[in-house]
Amino acid sequence: MSKKQSAEMATGEVQSESPIIRANLNRETVTAPNFASLYANDTQVQVTPWDIRLIFGEITEPPTEDRPTVVVKLTGEVRMSPQHAMKLAMILLGQLKQYEQAFGQIPMVDKVK
Repeated sequence: MSKKQSAEMATGEVQSESPIIRANLNRETVTAPNFASLYANDTQVQVTPWDIRLIFGEITEPPTEDRPTVVVKLTGEVRMSPQHAMKLAMILLGQLKQYEQAFGQIPMVDKVK
């Protein structure tokens, strides 16, 4: 009998394992019939207590003197749990750090002229 089993029997308490499923498992990926590869140079983020929504688009017409607004063609959206979004943010930050170490600092544009 393990020490854990002995402790559970002595105290009458059952210690459960963490319900968190780790992602470093062997994976087999299958492409869904409706899979799409999209380009986005515009992303909107919406947050609720239950999910995070990323809405992707492509800027098709920049602002002009006659029309001061940009035209964005929406191409797709991804909805995920806040936990998934947090993990995604951590992974993206790590990947961007590796990118900058390999290729140099990514230039940022403060505003579109």
